[in-house]
Amino acid sequence: MEPFEQYHHYSQNLLLAQHEVSEIIKHSLTRGEVREDFIIQYLNKSIQNCEAYLKRGFINLGEDEQSGQADILLVKNFAELVDLGNRGNVIVNPEDCLMMVEVKSTLTGTYLNELNVEAQRIKAVNPDIVCGMFAYKSELEKKTIMKRCGHDYNSETKTYFDAVLKKEQLPTYYPYIDFVLLLDKVEENETEEDLEIQGRNQLFMRKSVEIDARYFKGTYDPVIRNLVGLVRSLLIRV
Repeated sequence: MEPFEQYHHYSQNLLLAQHEVSEIIKHSLTRGEVREDFIIQYLNKSIQNCEAYLKRGFINLGEDEQSGQADILLVKNFAELVDLGNRGNVIVNPEDCLMMVEVKSTLTGTYLNELNVEAQRIKAVNPDIVCGMFAYKSELEKKTIMKRCGHDYNSETKTYFDAVLKKEQLPTYYPYIDFVLLLDKVEENETEEDLEIQGRNQLFMRKSVEIDARYFKGTYDPVIRNLVGLVRSLLIRV
């Protein structure tokens, strides 16, 4: 295993361990912010000079309207901000925002639907803002998530494929969500069948930038490294 792959495996395991330990925090809002901090710290350690661009807070949507509170925001260099003075919360204009991320302990279909609605509001003012979901575990099976992202399963080859290759392509349920990242801890005593039943399958699905956008699987293993690649690509682009 090469050094970078080894480092990201270690980091993903550390994030999962930190998630479990943070359960001792009884206040749900504080517990959520601590878990978001773990992710931000990981990105700061993995990407040089990244710290200044990672915030949490709100996107200004105009006419006295704001987005809901985003768990993680990636902003541009020299972005104009309103500093709310509360654990790094800010308000940022849409043209100065590169990405917003919702962080959930357990992924559900309801959370994905809510993010899709929120992402639609955000993209109405700036369609280039990348909107995504980060979850530690999931109530949904991997097959269900993949199917909602337009991918089918080939039982013979045991692989997922974009159903656009078929005559009747599967629709995507979340047209405004750009990525879904699921860590989902794998226990040593679990078999592949057990994992599928419990939904314990790490995955990263990213939407392409084409007009008729389709989701594709992340290129890195472990999946957490795909988040580093995405953040780097957005920062390098501006």
